[in-house]
Order: sequence, then C-alpha cells, then structure tokens
Amino acid sequence: MTSSLGALLADVRLSPEGAGEERVAAAEQEMDCKLPADLKHLLAEHDGGEGTLGSRKRPIQLWPLERIRAECEAQEVTRAVPGLALFGSDGGSEGYGWLPRLKTGKYGRISLLAAGAHEFEPLGDSLEELLRALSEDR
Repeated sequence: MTSSLGALLADVRLSPEGAGEERVAAAEQEMDCKLPADLKHLLAEHDGGEGTLGSRKRPIQLWPLERIRAECEAQEVTRAVPGLALFGSDGGSEGYGWLPRLKTGKYGRISLLAAGAHEFEPLGDSLEELLRALSEDR
C-alpha cells in the first residue's frame, strides 16, 4: 500500500489478514464483474475494513472479497448496471464501485436502491482518487 493511500485510510480498521493474490484471482474468475488492479492489491493485503474518512468522519466499509463476490451477483444495482463492481459502501444506501466501461471517472458512488447506470457518479480514476474525494466530502 502506498503511503498516500495509507494516510487516507488512517481511520479505517483494515483487516490484518489479506485475501491473498491467488484467492482474489480465483474469485474474480467466478464473478460476472471484474476488479481493478489497485483494489485487488488492497484485498490481497487487507481483506476489507471499516472506519471513517476525512475530517468529517465519513463512514466507509471496504468489503471483504467474499462479500464483493456475493454482491456482484445479488445486488439489483449490479444487474441494472452491467460491469459495475461494487466493493464498499457508507454502511447505508450509498455504494462505492468501479465501472470499467467509462473512459474517465471509473471509480464512483451509486445508490444501492433501484439504481441505473445514469446514477453512477464518477469521483476518480483510481481507488486512491475515490477515497480522497470521499474524504474531502465531495
């Protein structure tokens, strides 16, 4: 993990155990959605986490690999937005994900309640940019 990503995640209790590269690769082969490289790297080191971001203490849940796999198939929003990989939430109705078909702003947020592709709000081109945007309360 880079020092800047570590700083953004300072108030997030990351899982001390990682999913490992082999488990991440095996899970991704079984899922309908693919995962971005920076998220796979984080999952290999830390299989999820929960805490807050930024000075306003915005809640965040970074889901473990098994939940990402389950949500990829089960969420109405992932069925309504093909290719969307959800990997976290605010603990409520806002999901965080990666939509690879976009040219820019592939990382963003979307309502978990009856969402469509038009509701995906791009916030960055990397996991770090997404977390920075959330920590700045954008």
